[in-house]
Amino acid sequence: MKDNTMNTSDKLIKILLVDDDEDDYILTRYLFEEFKSSQYELEWTQSYENGLESARNNLHDVYLVDFRLGEKDGLQFIFQAVGYGCTAPIILLTGQGDKEIDLQAMQAGAADYLVKGAFDAPSLERSIRYSIRHALTINKLQTSELKFRSVIQSASDAIFLVDSLGKVIMWNAAAERIFGYTEKEIIGQSSTILMGAKYSKKAIEQGVSDTMNFVLKPLMGKVVEAFGRRKDGSEFPLELSGSVWQTSDGAFYTGIIRDITKRREAEYQLVYEATHDSLTGLPNRSQFTDILEQAIKNNSGVNQFAVLFLDLDRFKVINDGLGHIIGDKLLVTIAERLKRCLRANDFVARFGGDEFTILANNLVHPGEAILLAERLQKELANPFNLDGQEIFTSVSIGITYSNSCKRLPEDFLRDADSAMYRAKAGGKARYQVFDSKMHANSLSLLKKENDLRRAIEREEFRVFYQPIFNLQTRKIVEFEALIRWKHPELGLVLPADFIPIAEETDLIIPIGKWVLEESCRQMSAWRKQFPQHPNLSVSVNLSARQLIQSDLASQVEQVLIENHLPAKCLKLEVTESSVMENAEIALKILKKLKKLGVRISSDDFGTGYSSLSYLNKFPFDNLKIDRSFVGKLDAESKSWEIVRTILRLAENLKLDVIAEGIETEFQAEKLMEFGCIYGQGFYFSKPVANQIATDLLVLNENELPYLGNFNPTIVVESSFY
Repeated sequence: MKDNTMNTSDKLIKILLVDDDEDDYILTRYLFEEFKSSQYELEWTQSYENGLESARNNLHDVYLVDFRLGEKDGLQFIFQAVGYGCTAPIILLTGQGDKEIDLQAMQAGAADYLVKGAFDAPSLERSIRYSIRHALTINKLQTSELKFRSVIQSASDAIFLVDSLGKVIMWNAAAERIFGYTEKEIIGQSSTILMGAKYSKKAIEQGVSDTMNFVLKPLMGKVVEAFGRRKDGSEFPLELSGSVWQTSDGAFYTGIIRDITKRREAEYQLVYEATHDSLTGLPNRSQFTDILEQAIKNNSGVNQFAVLFLDLDRFKVINDGLGHIIGDKLLVTIAERLKRCLRANDFVARFGGDEFTILANNLVHPGEAILLAERLQKELANPFNLDGQEIFTSVSIGITYSNSCKRLPEDFLRDADSAMYRAKAGGKARYQVFDSKMHANSLSLLKKENDLRRAIEREEFRVFYQPIFNLQTRKIVEFEALIRWKHPELGLVLPADFIPIAEETDLIIPIGKWVLEESCRQMSAWRKQFPQHPNLSVSVNLSARQLIQSDLASQVEQVLIENHLPAKCLKLEVTESSVMENAEIALKILKKLKKLGVRISSDDFGTGYSSLSYLNKFPFDNLKIDRSFVGKLDAESKSWEIVRTILRLAENLKLDVIAEGIETEFQAEKLMEFGCIYGQGFYFSKPVANQIATDLLVLNENELPYLGNFNPTIVVESSFY
């Protein structure tokens, strides 16, 4: 049997961790490695029974026991170990810091308890030493007062002895350090002076002359938190435990006190961090939800409150363009401006990312919330000067009001969020008050999103192909791949009805990859079927989200290799807005794609930036004249000049031009007159399924003078799937 009365200052201390979680063991081992002493030897067992067997035979000096041990727990371990006669100290490791469990552990005979995740190496070592010393203290008190005094003088916790009259008769060095009284000053004094005013007042009210006895007597064998009072009058939080000794001279009380000021500060910091945003210092989503819940409970219906949901406009552009450091500084500055705009009882929080929420309390009139929204928009419209950069931003705001209906916090947040998205869709930099139709639209949008996710799994997407012609020869030179969704309930869904949702939810990434793979597979098949047209190519659209994928070029290269498709047979189309949204990243990606031999096209030219610098900076091979200009060629001579200008610009930059949206022969003739070589549109063919596109290629082989009289769409609509 091991002798647990060894001198802890020079003898190896064997410690057994009883914990069925290997991650906890690894973490504990790391903490032991941080100890500045080789005095400790840590062993580990996952088995409750193995740990209990060691405790039965006192094979280790200290036991660290996890509260959760499979079907059993640490309390059972302590009870059994103590019952078997284990004299080594047992420290309980709890996961929640449950005061009831910790109290039961101390009552069962645990030397100490620690909350997992809330202690570091020094506090663990301190607890071990404290537990060993506490155990030694008890043993020494039973054998020798001299040894007892030696032990308590070396203890890191305050230990003192109080007689039956409440007078201090023993005082250790730690007590002197914590309370400020020397042994000479305190011996013979009433222990009342050591307790905080709250406890002294309570004792006086109940007619008790000695506060320490008043506190200690009912707490024997327990560990409680209270407040102590130092010599200078300052109060501090402490952890108090005690025991009573009955002798022929009467009862004596032992008090053990630990200054838990740092622990309280750490706990406060943990609570603060759990309820506040680390960047802006504002309350976070969790605390806002709690405050909103309280406002709902306290709402009497006399005065309304409102929830405002704020989302910064174009923050992603700022963040990506100027960097996250500037983005973070902008958020901090915005938080300060928001606080300046609030009324006395309003509450603002950072909800997450570039979103903020405000609880506007005690509204006498609903218009007060609107005035607040206008004040916020005006304040944030002023420029921000960050590190010498002048930055402009705006905010979209959704507003929802309280009413007589009892609703949950998430209902208010959902409605305010819906209103905010309506404001953003309406042009940004504006506010919108929620109405019930928005909720219905949100539910519809959510259903469509869920259906969209399942559509990938169920293979409900199809690629349609719109042919692009040489306007002079009326021969097909290229196909543009356009996705369609064959919805099981809604039928054929066009891209405009689901691509925005896909982009917002990032589903555009797997969808876009599938379109690329399917289009290249089909083009490879056409090349085999029509070897006389080696330059036939397919054009695939890229979204803004796809365009910032760092591995996009490698994805494209892999698809080309798998389908044995030359890079020249693939063209990737990007809109001006998608490129300029993340210009630097997009430029790098486009250069990589260009290096593969893939052609790059600027889609919808004329609707975005349309600047020379844009065309000159990016590696475009051709550009597409937007249908909005082509469609007006029949009636507006002004559109003629715009189209002529685009064509001259493209000619000077050595770019091919494709006119899209051709619907009449007049438009086709005019474009040829202006020098445009390629075109596409309903006049020639609508987007069609792959089989119909194959038929068009066959017809094309018959050298028809033009396909304007052939309407393949009729065939498609009558035989689609």
